[in-house]
Amino acid sequence: MAMTSGITRLLWVLAVVGGVWAPAARAASGNLALAGIATASSSQADAAKARDGSLTTAWTASGTAVPQWLQLDLGALYTLSRVEQSFTQSGTWRFKVEASLDGASWATVVDRSTGVAGQVFGESLHGTFRYVRLTVTGSREGLPASSREFRVFGTDEGDNLAVGRPLSASTSLVGYEPRKAADANTSTYWVAGAAGLPQWLKVDLGSPSLVTGVEQNFKDVDTYRFKIEGSLDDVSWAVLLDGGAGLAGQAFSRKVSGTYRYVRLTVQGSASAYWASSTEFKVYGFANLALGRSGTASSVSPGYDITRATDSNPATYWCATSASMPQWMIIDLGGLSAVRRVEQTFVDVDTYQFKVEGSVDQSAWTLLLDKTAGATGQTWGQAVTGNYRYLRLTVLSSAAGHWASSQEFRVFGTPLERNLALGVSASSSSLAPGYEPSRAVDGDGVSYWCASSPSMPEWLKLDLGHLSLIQRIEQTFVDQDTHRFKLEGSKDNSTWTLLLDRTAGASGKTFVQTVNGAYRYIRLTVYGSAAGHWASSQELKVMGVGAPLRSRWWEESAGVMRYYPKYYGITLNTIASELDELRARGYGAIELMAPYTGPADVWAGLGATDNYSIDPSIGTMADFQNLLTQAHARGMRVLMFGNVGYARDTAPFFLKAQDDNRNNVYSKERMWFHFRATGGERWYWSSRAGAYYYAFWGQNIPSYNFNTQEWRDETRKYIRFWMDKGLDGFALDAPAVYDGITPAINNAHITDVLRSYDTWANSEGAPGPGYVTDWHYNSIQDYTLTNWGGDGFSTLIPAINGQNPDGLENILKGNRDAITAAGGITQTPPSWEVAGVPANKRLLEIATLTTLGTLFYLHNGQHTLLPHETVIPDWSQADQNRLWSLMRAQGAYKALAPAGARVKLNTQDNRRFYAFKRTSKDGALQALVILNYQASPQAITVNLANTGIQTSQTPVDLLTGGAGPAITSASYTVNLPAYGYTVLGVD
Repeated sequence: MAMTSGITRLLWVLAVVGGVWAPAARAASGNLALAGIATASSSQADAAKARDGSLTTAWTASGTAVPQWLQLDLGALYTLSRVEQSFTQSGTWRFKVEASLDGASWATVVDRSTGVAGQVFGESLHGTFRYVRLTVTGSREGLPASSREFRVFGTDEGDNLAVGRPLSASTSLVGYEPRKAADANTSTYWVAGAAGLPQWLKVDLGSPSLVTGVEQNFKDVDTYRFKIEGSLDDVSWAVLLDGGAGLAGQAFSRKVSGTYRYVRLTVQGSASAYWASSTEFKVYGFANLALGRSGTASSVSPGYDITRATDSNPATYWCATSASMPQWMIIDLGGLSAVRRVEQTFVDVDTYQFKVEGSVDQSAWTLLLDKTAGATGQTWGQAVTGNYRYLRLTVLSSAAGHWASSQEFRVFGTPLERNLALGVSASSSSLAPGYEPSRAVDGDGVSYWCASSPSMPEWLKLDLGHLSLIQRIEQTFVDQDTHRFKLEGSKDNSTWTLLLDRTAGASGKTFVQTVNGAYRYIRLTVYGSAAGHWASSQELKVMGVGAPLRSRWWEESAGVMRYYPKYYGITLNTIASELDELRARGYGAIELMAPYTGPADVWAGLGATDNYSIDPSIGTMADFQNLLTQAHARGMRVLMFGNVGYARDTAPFFLKAQDDNRNNVYSKERMWFHFRATGGERWYWSSRAGAYYYAFWGQNIPSYNFNTQEWRDETRKYIRFWMDKGLDGFALDAPAVYDGITPAINNAHITDVLRSYDTWANSEGAPGPGYVTDWHYNSIQDYTLTNWGGDGFSTLIPAINGQNPDGLENILKGNRDAITAAGGITQTPPSWEVAGVPANKRLLEIATLTTLGTLFYLHNGQHTLLPHETVIPDWSQADQNRLWSLMRAQGAYKALAPAGARVKLNTQDNRRFYAFKRTSKDGALQALVILNYQASPQAITVNLANTGIQTSQTPVDLLTGGAGPAITSASYTVNLPAYGYTVLGVD
């Protein structure tokens, strides 16, 4: 069956069976694979051994032929949050994970088909499914497909209802607003605006919702006095979690049962006087899916339309046009949903005969609530089980002759078809400052993407991250107009299928198109409008079934090797030949230092003589394009360290600029540089120019002049030229000291250009979160930990030498955590320029860096372990392998990624040991890191009480793939060698 008919077939299947899955006995949440039914393409051992909860047993395919698959039937629909796969051996694996509602139509939820190094892989996903399938398509080493454990985590107790809902607070710090406590991003958080207590944080779910659980995550471990309450009216409150007497820990959760619209956290005290905070405030349950929805009705009295029955306002209601019966109202939920409960409230108390039915297609209807025999009252509710898009209320009679009405019609459940575009990567042909492409997919009906000018055509492109089953697309422009546009879909970002053609013009603001296809990319192209409105998208929705990526690659990747091709004489073809080995060691990206034409004598060649060509000493532009193609085929990213700050003084365009200045001839080249008649610090005389020129870094590298529009325009051209080659990110050399630069100029001509590509952007030499919030870079070098060239500096090595890590926490809070809270990441190398560090200490430094949450570079400045060197001098092969196991673990297990929360945990002596919990950006995965900063073997005990780590489990060792020491209580002890470490995947 063709994939494009998958959703159509699924709707037909659900209609035939009445939209009901058999309510099999099942666990409410956790590792759902334990109770699932496992099947496989082939095996030397039972497929069930891949889901038996033991890392000592495994499924292994028969032989090395690929592809091979392992499939789990979870027995019912669950809202899934993560999937983990443990191979029996470490390797460079090619695999993917798919999920399905019906076992026939599959959406990709994890795609590692280009290959990734490691043994234990942990990935987030978000969607509701019954079947999950692992397909192994090969390995570099020719290993047979296998699985020690294929684990799938989810719940049938609903979803986090707080995400995206309005939040308010008693007070808040700038940059730490209430909404950051429910943004599905553990890097960001709310902080109260003052130390005084109590402080409160409140979420409005928009309508009464069925709440099944609450969870509060503070920024730090401490003893807190707090409570969580629920309310229907924001006046009367019921306590859901009572910590008023004081609870020690950081993560607190409770299962509850009730209907609430408002949920409130009140922080009453903290033993360490921490300000009130919340990294994530979660409310689990089933939302009112009918909220704000419309549909059709048999009749509607003027002013009493259908949406008044779904607006959560008891003062408004739908009403038919007369007392004649029957009358009906159909609510369209906007997509297929798993419905758990329906409720109907009439305007008046009376004896009614009525019924509520559900349908997937408005053809076959299933009876959900039957009061056709008559019932007296005003409000009725019924728990149900089934999957529906349409709900129909039919009123047959009223004893007192009241007209058919609905004051409130509620449908509680979980959407199966979701807006897959929400929060995904968005790029555009251009953007107006403050109207970035991400604003078209942020779920905010007020914000929007807008192009930078009225010129046409302009385009907006979404990358869902995975091949998804698309049901329909909705495009909303900012203005009502006659728009000329088209929508297209693609699986590979190369071949495009026309989905909606309005290039001849169509009047309106919102346009909806049924799709029924499998796509990863969606592109909107705007050709014009009758009133001359600029290209825009207030919201581009992609409705369907899948698990889109909502993180950017640099937030989830690891291991960057920076190449200095001109400086070390490494050709681009040589680099391409080394990609397989780099990938096998755990690298996810390479960075090219100044590959353009120019001598290598100044900072490895940053000064250009031609900004738009590849230096002949390292290859050609064709070689550059081939390197990009080869890297992308392996799932690796290619970054460029470029320079719009200065040129080489031998550049032809600088020579022309000097001549034009001497002759007083206008040219763009002359305007690219800063000439004047008087000298001064950093001003150098040029007899050829007949003037002084500005050169911040030295006489032979004249600075470009951002005081002129000519150079600003050239900067935009330069960045687009290289990005359009297919680069995955751009680093700029020391933008803070560009001549004439300001944040506004930088944003308009550098970072806004990069943001139109939704790409990695680094400002070399610029420290602190201000370069994220004000300058719009998203990757900042962490000079508080190690330096980046120049004299050796390290915070970690002195802590290791002094056997005392206690000072590291405040350093990380002040920089790393502040940068991630601002929406960026840090990037960090080991301090190789601190000489005389033995391998065991260096490995502890690297273990700290690769686990704390940073984009890891295995080099420093130009003095580096060269990419082609597979052995670090004076290191044993065992130590070398330990290094690569750390890099592979960070790239394979998302809890160790650069973004996400980092929470320090208490040991028996924080002055001797360092332990912390790492959490993936979306909170789905966790890792426990324990570091021994002592020169002797130690038994280290970590307090896990109320940290969100279960105290009855066997964790997986992310470095070896085997079982870690079992966790049997909140007091967890591990034995580590001198300067040793352990990195564990935990539930």
